[in-house]
Amino acid sequence: MLNNWCFHRHKGYLLLLVSLMCISTSDAQVNTEAMRREDLKYGMHIDLAGNIGYTDGNSDLFQNRSKLRLDYVQDWGHAFLVANYRLGSKDEILFINKGFTHLRAVKPLKPALSGELFIQKGFNEFVQIQDRQLIGLGLRVKWHELEVFRKKCEHLHLSTGEGLMSEREQIDSGPDGTMGDPVHGSLANLIRSTNYIVLGWKPKDSFSILTTGYFQLDTRRAEDYRVLAQSTLKASITKRLALTVNMNLRYDSEPPGEVKALDIDLTNGFEYAFRQQDQVPKNSQQ
Repeated sequence: MLNNWCFHRHKGYLLLLVSLMCISTSDAQVNTEAMRREDLKYGMHIDLAGNIGYTDGNSDLFQNRSKLRLDYVQDWGHAFLVANYRLGSKDEILFINKGFTHLRAVKPLKPALSGELFIQKGFNEFVQIQDRQLIGLGLRVKWHELEVFRKKCEHLHLSTGEGLMSEREQIDSGPDGTMGDPVHGSLANLIRSTNYIVLGWKPKDSFSILTTGYFQLDTRRAEDYRVLAQSTLKASITKRLALTVNMNLRYDSEPPGEVKALDIDLTNGFEYAFRQQDQVPKNSQQ
């Protein structure tokens, strides 16, 4: 049955991914699946990145991006901390001001099953979120690591997760107090369920699609929910050059103030990869 499902659903899966191609997580809601690393050796790993851009002349443009990542891997599991900040202004008027910090601990429980505990703090001025704090826990299943799944669906990777999180969200309600959350005003304290699915399809080395989708629901009010998704398609043109397509979607059923419920973003571009092993030594035998 599983074999038939994998065979007959490949085309349907492709259509599903294109339709979901998905999620722009506005740094107050973060796609944590994009942060996962599963190929690290034991010990501490530190990554730092940042850039500053400034233009002066007919208009003043300033941008700053800063990133920090810490990973700690031991026998008991994996913990990682990610912190991102982005600031941008034009003629001394801010057009970007957002950031987040995310801490997560992952402990394997059984083959393909792990437990997770996470804490997050973030803000995004341009969707009126002054401060968003989360603490939660959940379970994650890597279905593609189960032998029965791996044998029947060798080109498909599937992970799912379910959990609960306490969310405290401080919202900029404006000078007259009317621009806050339509139900909770300037401060929302909720218990949300957090559910996600990660689908990866790579039928050949030259083509792959990866999609992550989140569904977050207020456990007390089913009318309050968020849908987040992110998809990336990659198709090789040559050995080193590939075409990439990214689609992002964010939907909030009860957005604050004048923030639109739906955000969709589509980008495409190229990737060039060079590897030393691609070179053939001059003295090698043909």
